[in-house]
Amino acid sequence: MTPHDVRGSAVVLAVLAASCTSEPACPSPSPPLAVAEPPANAGALLGELADKAARAGASPLVVVAEGIASEGDRIGGFLTLPKDRCVLIYARGSKGLSDLDLFGYADDGSPLGSDESESRDAAFVLCPPIPGRVYVTARVASGAGLVAIGAQEVAPDEAPRAASAIGARTVGEDTGRLESWPGLENKIATHRRAIGSTWEDVRRFATLVDSRAATRTTVTIDPGRCLDVLVIPTEDVPSLDVVAESDNGRVIARAWPEGRDRSMLLCSEAGDDITIAARPRGGSGLAAFVVGRSPKGTISEIAEPTRIERVSQDQTAEHARSDLAKVADSSWGKAAPAGAGEARLGSRTSLDLKLMAGCTRLDVLAGKPLGPVAAALWASDGALLAESEGSARTTLYTCGAARAARIDVESRGRPGPFVVDQRTWKTLPPEISKRPAAAGRLLDRLLGAEVVAPTAMEDARAIDLEEAKLHTSSFVVAQGTCTEVFVALDAGSGIDVRLVDEVTQKDVLGRGKLVASQRICGGKTSRKARLELRVDDGPAPALVLFRTVHESVEP
Repeated sequence: MTPHDVRGSAVVLAVLAASCTSEPACPSPSPPLAVAEPPANAGALLGELADKAARAGASPLVVVAEGIASEGDRIGGFLTLPKDRCVLIYARGSKGLSDLDLFGYADDGSPLGSDESESRDAAFVLCPPIPGRVYVTARVASGAGLVAIGAQEVAPDEAPRAASAIGARTVGEDTGRLESWPGLENKIATHRRAIGSTWEDVRRFATLVDSRAATRTTVTIDPGRCLDVLVIPTEDVPSLDVVAESDNGRVIARAWPEGRDRSMLLCSEAGDDITIAARPRGGSGLAAFVVGRSPKGTISEIAEPTRIERVSQDQTAEHARSDLAKVADSSWGKAAPAGAGEARLGSRTSLDLKLMAGCTRLDVLAGKPLGPVAAALWASDGALLAESEGSARTTLYTCGAARAARIDVESRGRPGPFVVDQRTWKTLPPEISKRPAAAGRLLDRLLGAEVVAPTAMEDARAIDLEEAKLHTSSFVVAQGTCTEVFVALDAGSGIDVRLVDEVTQKDVLGRGKLVASQRICGGKTSRKARLELRVDDGPAPALVLFRTVHESVEP
């Protein structure tokens, strides 16, 4: 730049400076034509729901994630879950949003819960058993605006009330996508009537299945319980393969066809984590997954379950016998050794037994490395008295007069040695001795593999049921308690148990081939209830037992 240019620039700057110091003054910057109000923060957006949940017993609000999103966008974050408490998880959108969906996933990607109903609010509840961490994400289906996700802990017994307070989908309730699925509820009801027992939904969701890759979800089988897995594809899915996989990817069960639907009944004495994998043979489309959980010990009520036992014995048979004696001798008396042998895979080892009069408990104890193990007890005339499967031990019950019998034992995994212990309850009440077959079935339903005194069923009473005739009786459910009703048939088949609240007329149903049960709870007040029993094939002599438990006792 030349000296002349520098002098020229200085003159220009001086003129500009003078113009800004003289009248009129330099104008201030013009404000924008409109000022948008700052968006509400997550606490304010979720505050109303959080207050409702807190009044129903939930903990203070924890904000999981928040952000501005438009149609198709997602907002999410990780949430650590408590072991023994339920968690309310919910999302809410500002006024510019008209449809918001909420999802929860485990670390392996399997869905834990979701709400896909058409609303700008979405919520669901997770209750134990649940993993230690969940990834929660909200997806904007329609509109744009602020999205916030919150969570609150709540005790399991308060979870239904807290969920109702904020409109959350409870454990097992459908995700919202299934609300318009034609005929779904009828399919589920028909399916569960056929398999027997009672079922609590633990998961319902609809998802895409594609022939290019399997769709997987992981479920937990609690010890002593069964899972009913029903997969219902839409019409554009031509054929569907559904399997259960172990944690190492091995196929351990395959679903049975029910027309175009697929179903599995998985039971476990020790408990297990199972992955359900579904894959169509061609094309793609939606499929509804419905997973139900049975009450504890109800395997005897269920038609043709698949046992999932993958535990083998890690101690000798004599050590297993000694451990069982420490807990069983006080309730059942000292055991009489009934035999020993080697259980093999693909063949059966038979032992002759002498059954005493009364009710007999037979424990087949596996020795290292045997497991799982199956056993069947036969009368001398060829009648099947009892059969059972277990991991490191299986237990059978039978009642009646003294007689000769035979037990068949086989391995369902690793072969190995076993021993059989026999214990007898000789002092049967007269009512129970009238129905020996029913008594054995009732013991199996009440006790299963647990070491409980046989006196648990001493209050059972004998009844006679007839085909096409309703048997009714009334009883009172005390405040804060539940009444459990167990029915076992001595002959006949197809038992239906209905419990009716005589005030509200709400009912619960239980069904089984030879054994059935159900329970009804009193809540905050005592209430009158009615028992209704019917059989498909009669006449059917039976035993019925009423048992009172606290409301907090899980069925």
